[in-house]
Amino acid sequence: MTGDHASIIHVNVTNFAASVATSRDPTLADKAFAIAREGSSRRIVIAPSRRAMEEGIHAGMPVATALRMVPSLSLISPDASACAKAESAMFEIASRYSPTIQHDSGGHMYLDVAGTTRLFGPPVDCAVRIRNEIHNLLGMEPAVAVASNKLVAKIGTRAIRPSGITQVREGDEELFLARQDMALLPGVGPTIGRLLAVAGFSDIGQLAVLDDMQVEALLGKHGLALRNAARGWDTSVVDPRHLGNRTIHKRVDFSEPAGELEALRAAMVCAAEDAGLDMRKELLACTAVHITLFWADGATSEGKQLSSHPLVLDTEILEASWKAMQQAMRRRVRIRAFTLSLQRLLPAKREPDLFTPPGPTREERLQSAVDATRLRFGPATLTHAAAVFRV
Repeated sequence: MTGDHASIIHVNVTNFAASVATSRDPTLADKAFAIAREGSSRRIVIAPSRRAMEEGIHAGMPVATALRMVPSLSLISPDASACAKAESAMFEIASRYSPTIQHDSGGHMYLDVAGTTRLFGPPVDCAVRIRNEIHNLLGMEPAVAVASNKLVAKIGTRAIRPSGITQVREGDEELFLARQDMALLPGVGPTIGRLLAVAGFSDIGQLAVLDDMQVEALLGKHGLALRNAARGWDTSVVDPRHLGNRTIHKRVDFSEPAGELEALRAAMVCAAEDAGLDMRKELLACTAVHITLFWADGATSEGKQLSSHPLVLDTEILEASWKAMQQAMRRRVRIRAFTLSLQRLLPAKREPDLFTPPGPTREERLQSAVDATRLRFGPATLTHAAAVFRV
């Protein structure tokens, strides 16, 4: 990186909905409360307050469990309007320091402040100013990190949360990451985390020192990306497009134009699985699926499915994709290709009523196992039975 070197800033307001509630009602600052929706017997904690976190309450916990642990726990309904206003205010503050801002939802922002030194001083000074302005204007105390790339900055805010500021100088990435808990590394979920724990890995540095052969033996070829992340390698850029404007795109070209439903269904299964895996690797979900069919005679047609809840699992994506394809199949001509686009992306946090306490659903456990297998041995090693028709 040139210029200001470590010029990426990550701003992270931990448990954003609870922080917004506290900023609106300062009397909540020293109280144990949790944000949770009303009207469901299977409610979960969306965001706990700091005091509730100290009592062991965490996001995703069933409300019934939280109340058994802390009988005095107060429950507050989420205020979507207040959260939207707070996010807008955060973006306005950040915009004063850089035009290059990736504004993800839930109180997360990345800024690239390269080239702004003459205006605002070193990047860490910008980070301090942004943090102070958010605190002064909104009453929230974010965790803010400065690093040479988004990955290290993200781990930096995770390491100091719920609040504070840290700087990782360019060249010090591996040294900083080496002593951090493995759970802070993006991409280490429950399945991979358990595998690494069984192998005796607790710190990110233990994974970083493995050579290619050792990583592939432990995690398969896709584990190389995780090992590279453990070394602090990240070439992704700060994307100023809103998360909802980004897409995950897959194209399937048939060797011969296809018309049989079995062949089309098998191809759709493969495309949905590959797109879903790419999406979940970025910890995202989608609420729209778009299909474009390319007919043998040169014509095109489109179909789209919208969802009121986030789509995360392959089964959900496949169902929406197939419906969209059926919408587009309005002609009796064979199909030479199609594209599948996952749209309206958002962080992969399911709506509360989609969780089954006390843990994940059977489908979610199965999806986690499938993802781990395909990440370790390759996407083609495990697929839906329908895909065999494509062979």
